[in-house]
Amino acid sequence: MKEEMVEMKTMKDEMIEMKALMLSYLKKQTEPSEELSNATASVLKRLNIPSMPSPSSINNNSQTKCKLLDWYGSGEIVAEGRWSSNDPTAMVYHVPIGPHAIRVWVDVAKKPNAYLWRPTSEMTCIEEALGSTVAWPSDKVIISE
Repeated sequence: MKEEMVEMKTMKDEMIEMKALMLSYLKKQTEPSEELSNATASVLKRLNIPSMPSPSSINNNSQTKCKLLDWYGSGEIVAEGRWSSNDPTAMVYHVPIGPHAIRVWVDVAKKPNAYLWRPTSEMTCIEEALGSTVAWPSDKVIISE
């Protein structure tokens, strides 16, 4: 019985230490992260961490049509799509788009074999990105009237 009590105390101490480590890690984060925004409210409440909303887009209008120019320099229109966001923290396949980039939906491939600016293991060219969002350099996106 005494051995069980010692084991329970050890486990309790380890849990307290784990909670402290978790709290210090979460408090060090200066911006809301996708992991934290996806955490359940009950976990955040139990750890005494205020819930932080996911960052909102600066321009979130999926109906704004745009044209994507070849990022490599030819200036040709390689695709048509819809503007999604220019928020640097906006994600495309779990990677933030970063500064000077735009997240766009690819609707029409004008040059199907044109390479993506940021290929993934799933997509390397415009044709493979149809119906998906991609990151594109902001100076290579033309907003349609």
